[in-house]
Amino acid sequence: MERTLVLIKPDAMIKRLAGNIISDLSFLNLKMIGLKLVNVQRELAEQHYSEHRNKPFFEELIKHITGELHGNENVIAIVYEGENAISKIRNFIGKTNPDDCEPYHLRGKYGKIHTKTNCHETVVHASDTKKSAEKEISLWFEESELV
Repeated sequence: MERTLVLIKPDAMIKRLAGNIISDLSFLNLKMIGLKLVNVQRELAEQHYSEHRNKPFFEELIKHITGELHGNENVIAIVYEGENAISKIRNFIGKTNPDDCEPYHLRGKYGKIHTKTNCHETVVHASDTKKSAEKEISLWFEESELV
């Protein structure tokens, strides 16, 4: 059994897509074991994206996840558990660039790219490896918050 983290990002929250995304994810037959609304502060955002700290897009990532670019909107953090949870969710959400996704992928269905800024609105984040899932879940949830 694997655990993985999914974040419904501020760009999805401001468009009121959280219910749709959670409903779509329910078809993967994974168990939701943690769910909470988070007002993401800079410290958590920097810890979450620490591997990108020295990249030119780091500040944009921080502003995006903290909601600074989206009216200070919050994030929904969810932990799913199940067999092959990481790959099931990653395959279902699609590639980072929404234009490279199929229409049935979450990012293909709900995401977009702003042509002026080339900013990707990817609507969700999902852990990409078991190691990152463990790190991310421990950042976003206390063990006592998981059912």
